Amino acid sequence: MSKTGNSEGQFTDTGLRDYITTLRDSAKDAKKDREDQNAENYDTFFMRHDFSHKQKGQSREVLSKQRMAVAQITSFFQQALADLGEWWRVVPKNESDAGKLPLRAHEIQKLTNYMLEEANYYSHVGNLIQSGLLGSLMIAKTHGKLIPKPRFLLEKGKKGAKKVKMVDDHTWRLCMEVVPQKNFYPDPIPGRGLFIIEEMYLDLSDVIAKSKGDDAIYDAKAVSELSTAVSDEYEENYRKKNETDQNTARETSIPRVKLTEYWGDVVDRAGHVVHANAVVTVANDTTVIRKPEPNPLWHQKTPYIMTPLMEVANSVWHYALMDAPTKHSKALIELYNLIVDSAMKSVWGINQVRTDWLDDPSQISGGIPWGTSLKANSLCPPGGKVIETVITGDIPKEALSVLNIIQQELNASSLTNDLRQGVMPFRAVKATEVVEASQTITSVFNGIAKNIEVRGIQRELELAWMTVAQNLDKISKEELQSLFGTERGEQISQLSPEEVFVGTVNGVRFEVFGISLTLSKAQDFRKLTQLMQTVAGNEILLEEFMKKYDFGKFLAEIMSALDIKAEKLEIPKEEQAGPQDQELGQQVPQPNQMSQIPQAGAGALSDIFAGSAGGVPQADFPGSSATQGL
Repeated sequence: MSKTGNSEGQFTDTGLRDYITTLRDSAKDAKKDREDQNAENYDTFFMRHDFSHKQKGQSREVLSKQRMAVAQITSFFQQALADLGEWWRVVPKNESDAGKLPLRAHEIQKLTNYMLEEANYYSHVGNLIQSGLLGSLMIAKTHGKLIPKPRFLLEKGKKGAKKVKMVDDHTWRLCMEVVPQKNFYPDPIPGRGLFIIEEMYLDLSDVIAKSKGDDAIYDAKAVSELSTAVSDEYEENYRKKNETDQNTARETSIPRVKLTEYWGDVVDRAGHVVHANAVVTVANDTTVIRKPEPNPLWHQKTPYIMTPLMEVANSVWHYALMDAPTKHSKALIELYNLIVDSAMKSVWGINQVRTDWLDDPSQISGGIPWGTSLKANSLCPPGGKVIETVITGDIPKEALSVLNIIQQELNASSLTNDLRQGVMPFRAVKATEVVEASQTITSVFNGIAKNIEVRGIQRELELAWMTVAQNLDKISKEELQSLFGTERGEQISQLSPEEVFVGTVNGVRFEVFGISLTLSKAQDFRKLTQLMQTVAGNEILLEEFMKKYDFGKFLAEIMSALDIKAEKLEIPKEEQAGPQDQELGQQVPQPNQMSQIPQAGAGALSDIFAGSAGGVPQADFPGSSATQGL
């Protein structure tokens, strides 16, 4: 879109800039309290504590309770995805149309998995969880970019000499980022969703590169005016320090540009939508370098996915799980340091010395080593003490009790306990209490897991595939052939992105189940073992169970609940099979001599031993098949 005039419903570049910065500032004001709490959470996570009220010599120890709780929860959700062979799947919406898809469901899953691995998705999920725990929202951005992928050729030179020649080439990669909460400005009015704004910083050279070529997204003339309009990087450095705990050095020789990227509708004061679902970019709060243009993404959504871990009704920013633990951790640090100071004072104490009673005051000028004998003069009365203790430290029992109470509150608010952190509790804890606490925590995790899977990961995978499909023609043919074989890879490389996008986005759905499956496994195992104990404790129930249900399948369920791969323990099929009938050419069923169930052609194990000493006939068991005339 070219620069517009001043007619009604139109924006000049200056008016558009002011419109975007005004909305950004409004969204910034709406999240001020949330930002302050986020900064406090990150300070505690990075073990930064304010000791300005402390005097010289007082303890300044910082505890890592909140950090360990974040690490534990993050690790749990990461393992739920990484420890399973299959934690998500692609399913055709209509099985009858599955064969008509340009890419089969398993091919979509294979290509998407490859792109996720290249994007380091495992770490991405962990970073998202950590961000959500400390900053209330998990904000993911899904996009892609071309990366260099040089090819090397062997050429023959003069006199048969060989040399290596590098040919420049490119391929496309999926990119998945965690957007810092401080740089993110969603519409602050719940339910409206008019816009999303992100602030970012790029080198001026990168911005110039994106204003050239066929795929240019920025206006070259506007970018050329940025060379003398480099922004102040104070905000960027502050964010890096707060959220990464890394010191940043100001780069004066490499100019940087502050970009404000706007996604959404542009509405004039009369309420008319001038630009619907558009994208605009303002540089350094001064220059519009990307005029309003329709959303370039085929799925017509923004590249952002916002997922709260803990929801608040009718809220945009919700709350972070670590808000309360941060407060408790600060109180715990203060009390812990007071106890340490009391212990130190108890060891060292404070002494007073009567120097006028010393024969030689220089004896104590450099301190008083152990075993030193102080020589008193005649001024010291009989029984008088040249040196004596005035104050000694004492740790009140109430202080330790309060310390334990705060510790329990911290564990409860951060959904953990001492045992989950590998620490033995201070008091004796019954096994039933441990089980009850673990089950309560797991039940809360179930709700969080559903939020993460349905509102976060599933939508992110769908967005990832739609982004891959739109850019399918930019993926090198060699990569497709390495994934699907030479012939099929060649076929996929010839498909148009438009055909693949329409055919697959309309024809498949994504299902994510890894985290909830991990949580349900422990519950499933507990149910199965309780069932087995109930059945095995009653002979009649055991007999009925053996009639109706397969013990082999039951065992497979137990192994699945324990996350044991049954195929590694299975006997090879050729060893399981019995001998073959030469005339019929088929296997002859053989009785299982280890089975307790009566089988045709052979007695049960109890019948075999019935005639031997100590044998117990099957008919002795009430309700058995033997009592029924078998």
